[in-house]
Amino acid sequence: MAKAQYLDLAARRLFKVESRRELPDIINFHDVRSSWKDFRQEMLQHLSSPYCGPDRVEIIEHPKDPISVRPLARFDIRDRLTYEALTAEVTITVDPLIPENVFSYRANRSQVHSVNDWLEWRNQARKILATEPTLMMARTDVASFYENIDIDVLKLDLAKGGINEPLLNQLYHFLQRFQQQSQAWGLPQGSSASGALSNVYLLPLDEYIRQSGVKHVRYSDDTYLFADSWEKLRSALTGANQALRARRLTISARKTEILDRAAALDHLDDYARDQISYFYYRGAPHAKKLLRELFGNAAKHLPIKERDVKFSLTRFRRKRDDTAIHWALENLKEMHHLSDQLLRYVESLPAYREDLTNALESVAIDFPLADYPYLERNLLHSALRKQIYSKILKDYAWSILRDKNRSNYPREFAARYIGRYSEMADGPLLRMQYESESSEPVQRATLIALYECRYLPPRILENLSTSTSDLRWSARYLLRNPIVPLPV
Repeated sequence: MAKAQYLDLAARRLFKVESRRELPDIINFHDVRSSWKDFRQEMLQHLSSPYCGPDRVEIIEHPKDPISVRPLARFDIRDRLTYEALTAEVTITVDPLIPENVFSYRANRSQVHSVNDWLEWRNQARKILATEPTLMMARTDVASFYENIDIDVLKLDLAKGGINEPLLNQLYHFLQRFQQQSQAWGLPQGSSASGALSNVYLLPLDEYIRQSGVKHVRYSDDTYLFADSWEKLRSALTGANQALRARRLTISARKTEILDRAAALDHLDDYARDQISYFYYRGAPHAKKLLRELFGNAAKHLPIKERDVKFSLTRFRRKRDDTAIHWALENLKEMHHLSDQLLRYVESLPAYREDLTNALESVAIDFPLADYPYLERNLLHSALRKQIYSKILKDYAWSILRDKNRSNYPREFAARYIGRYSEMADGPLLRMQYESESSEPVQRATLIALYECRYLPPRILENLSTSTSDLRWSARYLLRNPIVPLPV
């Protein structure tokens, strides 16, 4: 019964929250959701095995900034639910061990990675600074945190935390298989489950800082420390780095600094943004001017102040304010790591639909994007969301789909776009692509594309629906003749 409880929790999170985050599904998992009763029964049988590691892992290079990336682990839905369910069961036991000054990835929440928790972390930092006028603040985080977590050390930690041996061995086997099946190591990135496990891994850091007599608050590996002198903070950081090295981790030198009180308050102070938000939504005449100034200053700064840019774009989008429209359209390639926010902002302004279409086509034509899979996916995702038909984009989608050296992820969105806007010749070509495709995720996307372009013989779906292939869930779904939803 316990496994069912945690599986259902993992499914709710996946279907309602996680699918809208960094790795959205081309049909929002509607094929699995429509057969959830049967799928759930198979999942429970799968979870009863001591060896339930992933069979396939795709690493998605997700951009953090214009240059660097972080490797997101993309599992199929069975393995994703397995990892989330096992970790949910672990978290219930170990979460009471995590101190209250840790704000990330806590148990018993529908959303274990929340902007509200992040804001509460920073609010608590401000409250600590307000308690004593002499306090200073240090900020730090861990270099390549998830990648450097040693799963053997984590296993020892979880055993000490009271995790029963069968569950511990299941999770450990999953993580071993993850490392064997991918070019990644440590914990899978892109899943909130990893955040919950990482809290356990950093417990010695929390305890060391507490014993040093320095206050601190933590969100994942991002940590603020407070003391009344520079020397105390330096000493605490030095000791913290030693505690981390014992766990095969190290402090990020680039993101570590000691701030005097004024600089700390400036770092934490959201007063200007809070004031803009308050007046902006009350319709105060000067609020728009303040927001435009904030955006203008952030966009002109070198490098751009991304937090202020994203803050501004969110408010502009909600109010359908076109202040940033030209900047957003002109910077899709240069700011490719922000392309999702930029495109969703432009999409909120119906008057600029033609400009959006031109921008999507221009980026597709003018730039070689094979090394920018995130941007490629977002171009097609945007065109699907706004139902933009373009011969240029469809030809581009075909070039992506046929390129088997490309990441599966943009190829899946390319198949979906072709199916959505197919013409007479596309059906036979999609059939040929389906029959020659070796990647099951791309096969699934091509199967859905064939269905949407009405070139899918029923016998293919009937045969698949009774097979052992994971495509059977998609086949059973399509046999119901659904209106396939667009990716959110």
